[in-house]
Amino acid sequence: MDSQCAQMGSHGNMMKGVGAKNAKECAIACVKIGGKFALYDRAAKRVYQLDNQKKARDYAGQKVTITGTLDSGSDSIRVTNIQAGS
Repeated sequence: MDSQCAQMGSHGNMMKGVGAKNAKECAIACVKIGGKFALYDRAAKRVYQLDNQKKARDYAGQKVTITGTLDSGSDSIRVTNIQAGS
């Protein structure tokens, strides 16, 4: 997900504004206008910034499993691996 949509918990509000047809298009468009790829934990309703934006782009709009190190002070993750999730 991208940081803008993650703050709202959904791509719904932004999709129309950026002309996106799906979550992947929305995330990529939002990053182009200044957002960052982020992990949104729906259960905890928390947003985590990702240090490896290039790797995250490959999974834009998908549910993923991320392995890495959490910096709880900045709510960011140092990504070591990203896998498509279920």
